Amino acid sequence: MSRRIVLTLLDKSERGYPASLNIYSRQGQEVIQVTGLLPLVPLSLQASLQHWRSPYRKILGTRNCRITFNHNSETRFSWPEKANELVEELNDWLNSGPQSWQKMRDALLQTLSQDEQTQIFLQTVNIELQQLPWSAWDVFDRYFPATEIIFSLPEIRKSTLTCAPRNRRKLRILVVLGDHDQIDLKWDRQVLTRLGSSGADIHFFDQPDRSTFLEALWDERGWNIFYFGGHSSEGLISINQQTLLEPNKDFKHGMRKAISKGLQLAIFNSCDGLKLANALAQLSLPQSIIMREPVPDEVAQDFLAFFLTTFEQGHPLPFAVHEARRKLEDAWTYKYPGCGWLPIIFQHPDTELSTGPTKLWSKPVSPFPLRFGWWRLVTCSLVVTSLIVGVRSVGALQSWELWWFDRLLRLRPAELPDDRILIITVGESDIQYQRQNQMIGPGSLSDAALAQLLQKLRPYQPRVIGLDIYHDFEYEPALTNQLAANSSFIAPCKVSNSDTEPDGIAGPPHIPNEQLGFTDFPSDPNATVRRQLIGMTPDRGGCSTEYALSSRIVMAYLGSDYEVDPKSGDTLKVGDTLLPRLAHNAGSYQLEPASASGYQILINYRSQSPRQVSLKTILSGEIDAQLPDLVHDRIILIGPDKTTRDVHLTPYSKGEYPEKMLGVEIHAQMASQILSAVLNQRPLLWWYPEWLEWLWIYSWSFLGGAVVWRFRSVFGRSLFIGMVVISLSGICFIVLLYGGWIPLVPCALGILGTGSVLVAYLRCSENDID
Repeated sequence: MSRRIVLTLLDKSERGYPASLNIYSRQGQEVIQVTGLLPLVPLSLQASLQHWRSPYRKILGTRNCRITFNHNSETRFSWPEKANELVEELNDWLNSGPQSWQKMRDALLQTLSQDEQTQIFLQTVNIELQQLPWSAWDVFDRYFPATEIIFSLPEIRKSTLTCAPRNRRKLRILVVLGDHDQIDLKWDRQVLTRLGSSGADIHFFDQPDRSTFLEALWDERGWNIFYFGGHSSEGLISINQQTLLEPNKDFKHGMRKAISKGLQLAIFNSCDGLKLANALAQLSLPQSIIMREPVPDEVAQDFLAFFLTTFEQGHPLPFAVHEARRKLEDAWTYKYPGCGWLPIIFQHPDTELSTGPTKLWSKPVSPFPLRFGWWRLVTCSLVVTSLIVGVRSVGALQSWELWWFDRLLRLRPAELPDDRILIITVGESDIQYQRQNQMIGPGSLSDAALAQLLQKLRPYQPRVIGLDIYHDFEYEPALTNQLAANSSFIAPCKVSNSDTEPDGIAGPPHIPNEQLGFTDFPSDPNATVRRQLIGMTPDRGGCSTEYALSSRIVMAYLGSDYEVDPKSGDTLKVGDTLLPRLAHNAGSYQLEPASASGYQILINYRSQSPRQVSLKTILSGEIDAQLPDLVHDRIILIGPDKTTRDVHLTPYSKGEYPEKMLGVEIHAQMASQILSAVLNQRPLLWWYPEWLEWLWIYSWSFLGGAVVWRFRSVFGRSLFIGMVVISLSGICFIVLLYGGWIPLVPCALGILGTGSVLVAYLRCSENDID
């Protein structure tokens, strides 16, 4: 609380103005009471006041005020002198007088301090005293910026204040732009509109008719501030060019209704407002700001801008007016001497010291409405996050998350194919070629063709040869001996499937287990291959190997084995590279535990598969000259081409008729990703632990709520929510470039979910209070 001083001047008697001075402590207790007698206003002071007022009064002579007028040479040079004379006469009068008055003046001097703001109420019904520039009294002026004179009427001091401030989240402002013939109110509108961009609810009425004006005052939702700009004089406001209204006669009941609904402040940025202020004070209006004399238009415009700039920052109303008056003096005294004396405050004595918008309604117009509270934002985002995590845990979001995962993968920059691998495909044309050359045998690849192919490749020393064509019967004796002697040859088998192949498909007889690899892919619910099986418990059927074909190829290529057994559940390593194991609920997956059996990792596909050549092309000798570069020290994978059924959906399959990838290509991608991680430090795909994913989702839910809390307009909320979602997508994409798969869909739902809940809550709150 600030210190409060009340100086009461009753109407004049023959000897002067009976006066009393009451000084209150910061706690509101009266500590000093002095009475005395202020001498009558001397004739010289009255003359000086009239000389200073005269140029301002000339504005009213044209019916209009708030207009810029031309100074004649006499006025231009004499007016500043008249203003100075007025100040001198005022101080001579107030610093003299009987001993009782001097006693009151001394009490003021002892009380005022530059270190604290003080409310100084000047209570008088005498218009002559209200017209004097009390702020120019040196007792007050020396304590700038701590003091400002506030006028009030003594007879209403003990009246009950009828205003009941409403619990609003938004500041509601009624703006009436009245008759503005020859004046510019565009500036008023522009300055006030700025408050609207800060969250205030502003309603403009431009030259309304009488019924529209009265209907606005009677609005059941009430107003916090009433602003009038336009022409006024002698206690009348001109709401349009044909209508003049007097507060105590024409809109007394409407104003009382507005006050009862929460009206706290009326600003009349118009001329000659003393009679207006006195009339409104009798209606118990808490606060008003008026111009005591006719006001030039440019001064009125600057006052509004100066006042609102300070007031909307939360400064006390007297301080904001005081600052605006001082700025006016600096800006316009050269042209309009004493213009800083024009704005004055009228305030009901029972009204608390108000600070800017934060005190005009119970909750401030600030970036974050305090009525809502941080704890509600935290709780709301926590509840929304819990719901999302619960829905996610039952797999309801899995298809969406995998859909977005595939699209982010496809957005990555294209990578060159792995040149360590060559794929040899066997299709219908290759089968016909074998038949034409009497290479007859069961299956798509005859023993004779395979023997001839190995014979052509052997001189160029391939490092590993992997076969992705099943051969569960005996090879020809010569080929059997050749394959048994070649430890770098890896043959395929297939584990049992209870539905289609209960016994699986065995590997070629006489091929040791160390040269067998199963070809099974773990398939996602939408039949897309995103996961790679490194190894699992050997099948009880014909496929008794514990490692996948791609894993056998990697081991043969690197010449080393895994450091731990895949059945142990520990993290596997190849050299110093860890292979992160994919659990049934890792990342965005919510699989049945059985679907994540064995040791699985995610496949970090390249956008392009290794080079492919057909069996016929090699056997016919068409590319013999290229074979040294294609084969030497490389992995050779042999498998069916696209004319077979061994094709699968991958994250790179898109469109209405998605292109599928060969099974042998997928094996090549699997082997390539491990080799690239070990030898080239290409990242493997990783994901957050479950608790960190929850925290990540909660963070974005909280951010979505904070955006709704911060921005009031639908456009602002939509714009920034959109920016947050785009930022989320960008972050997820950037992290994916480094191998990280972090939640996107749950976070986006958290942003929108928390935001929607808060929008609904705030709208309900507005309906409750408006």
